[in-house]
Amino acid sequence: MKRLLIAAVLTGALGIPVAAWATGHHAISEKVLGAASVAQPFTFDVSKPGDVVVAKATVPAGASFGWHSHRGAVVAVVTKGTLSLYDSADPTCTAHRYSAGQGFTEQANHVHLARNEGRKPVVVLVTYLGLPHGVSPDVPAASPGNCKF
Repeated sequence: MKRLLIAAVLTGALGIPVAAWATGHHAISEKVLGAASVAQPFTFDVSKPGDVVVAKATVPAGASFGWHSHRGAVVAVVTKGTLSLYDSADPTCTAHRYSAGQGFTEQANHVHLARNEGRKPVVVLVTYLGLPHGVSPDVPAASPGNCKF
């Protein structure tokens, strides 16, 4: 069964329709909501049992998430538009831009800001890993002072 699920996920991530056979020959279908390449290597350490939350964010033109961190690790997939991501540890306040088909990761408790600097909405699929049960995944943060906004 693991081999079947892995094949289904990989096939779906490549944009090919996915259909697999489960026990009893009932068809299983899967719709990939978004797939992206992640340029930087990453690892996550989830040391305690926690929740997994999957969310879809639609960011209007000019909107910002504000400075914040997350209580758990994050994997994000941009499915529409371009999202600009600013790192609190970057003294130059240089934007990292992620367009549709690109993704990124964030470690828990890392302060950053994401915003839509374009003219059309941005859509981002976000998966939060290892959250304490029942809490909001996002934690507002003060501006670190490295950016003028």
